[in-house]
Amino acid sequence: MTWLSVLGSVLYYLSLPFTTVFTTVYNWVLIALAPALHLGHYLFSGMLLPLRLLAKFETLYIYLGVAAVIGLLTGSILHMSSSILVSIFNLTPTPEEIGRSAASVRAAREKKKLEQAWQSSTTKVESGKWKGEPSTDKKYSEWLEIDRDLLRQTILEEDDDSEEGF
Repeated sequence: MTWLSVLGSVLYYLSLPFTTVFTTVYNWVLIALAPALHLGHYLFSGMLLPLRLLAKFETLYIYLGVAAVIGLLTGSILHMSSSILVSIFNLTPTPEEIGRSAASVRAAREKKKLEQAWQSSTTKVESGKWKGEPSTDKKYSEWLEIDRDLLRQTILEEDDDSEEGF
């Protein structure tokens, strides 16, 4: 036998009582703490349950993430290209349209169309062959008043009296 094997055997037998006592105490502690360890295991599993549920949708997260990245890249490219085209062709909005909302622009256009329609209808009557005739002007003004009054009134239904007329 060599001196290393002798030294190893001596150390083993010297540490045997300590390891036996330590193993015994360790086993008793494990037996005493078994219910607490099981409870801790179940609590830890319960806390990890949301992460397990999220892990089931991993492919969906990957798909949506890739779609978001593609959307951001595409939007950035479109924004840059449109801003370049605006600067190249000098397509900046007129000062009148800056700071106005879309609704106010639409309302202004609609008002302008109505004014043009009104002016064109009055000029047609005035430029016609009856221009200057007082009776035509009077009839036209009466017609406009009746038209305005009719717009404010409700339309009543008429009874069918076709049998009494014959």
